[in-house]
Amino acid sequence: MSRIIFHIDMDAFFSSIEQLSNPNLRGKPVIVCGDPNSRSVVATASYEARLFGLKSGMPIGKARRLCPHGIYISGNPKKYVYTSVRILGVLRQFTARVEPFSVDEAFLEFEDLSFQEAPGLASMIKQRILREFGLTCSIGIGPNKIVAKMASELNKPDGVTLIEEGKFLDFLGDKDVTALWGIGEKTTIKLRNLGISRVIDLAHFPEPTLRKLFGEYGAYLKMTANGIDDSPIIPYYQGVEPKSIGHERTLPYDTDDRGYLMSTLVRLSEQVARRMRKDGYVGDTVTVKIRYADFTTFTRQKKLADCFERDDILFDTAKRLFLTNFNGDEVRLLGVSVSGLTKKEEILSDPLFQADILHRNCTEAVDSIRDRFGEDSIKRGGSIGTG
Repeated sequence: MSRIIFHIDMDAFFSSIEQLSNPNLRGKPVIVCGDPNSRSVVATASYEARLFGLKSGMPIGKARRLCPHGIYISGNPKKYVYTSVRILGVLRQFTARVEPFSVDEAFLEFEDLSFQEAPGLASMIKQRILREFGLTCSIGIGPNKIVAKMASELNKPDGVTLIEEGKFLDFLGDKDVTALWGIGEKTTIKLRNLGISRVIDLAHFPEPTLRKLFGEYGAYLKMTANGIDDSPIIPYYQGVEPKSIGHERTLPYDTDDRGYLMSTLVRLSEQVARRMRKDGYVGDTVTVKIRYADFTTFTRQKKLADCFERDDILFDTAKRLFLTNFNGDEVRLLGVSVSGLTKKEEILSDPLFQADILHRNCTEAVDSIRDRFGEDSIKRGGSIGTG
């Protein structure tokens, strides 16, 4: 049997929770945002509100013009996270391999399931979530994350879509290239200048030309258009030793300024490495998270040959991951994390670890200064400007 991935996407999650909490909101256009009276954006719009053209990431000013009679609610993250964690608990009853992708999305992996059996299992999961939480979800099924993610978008809300191995273009080939996961405005303009308007156009376009224009990201674009993805499921476990240590930052404004993005990565890498040292861990796998202005989110990771706890090793790896996968669009959030954790005392006898005594002494001195005078008391030059 093939590896089968489910993508669970809760339907209008925040607004659906608000409608459940207040029956007077049911059947009405509900828009969950930050402060409804400030410069914020739509976090989630109910399907009643989406009929007026509202969507996630839209400025509240524009949303009010399109839907002036909508009910605008300041979001309650604690309530949404609480429900999300409970849903994850249910999903783990179907498989241990559950990876949360956001507060309202998760990937599930099954290795003992056939494509013929998968829709039936998806229906069971949907019924369980509806029964226990009163919420609907859409489920995409495919041989990898990208296919499952794209499949879940095809029959929303409350749908199940199966795309088997080799059938990706049958479902999405005639779709506009903007339907692909991760294609932003700037990338779209460049693709259209190449005469690429449909997914199938990109799937068949010569890779060397894409690489010349986009670098390594060009190869990724072609793979995405062909439904190719080998990224692993990173399971979520509760009540065990931490599987990763990370930090992420929502930027004060959306930006494509590489200098600013690099300085943010420097700062995040410092924070993660410092926390690793404080908690007594070393790790061997670096993950970078990129969320664009349209809320499209990517995570990419690289496993190193040796364990580390150094800022510079972490930043160099994070930088390569970022530059390989950055599509040039404005970024909303960056994150850096380290997994494959091991307690430091377990490898102190390793000569490779002991050989780095000078750098470790310097790092410990910097850590002690920050402990005494604050996080901003001493900075790397590359992190200046991140605030």
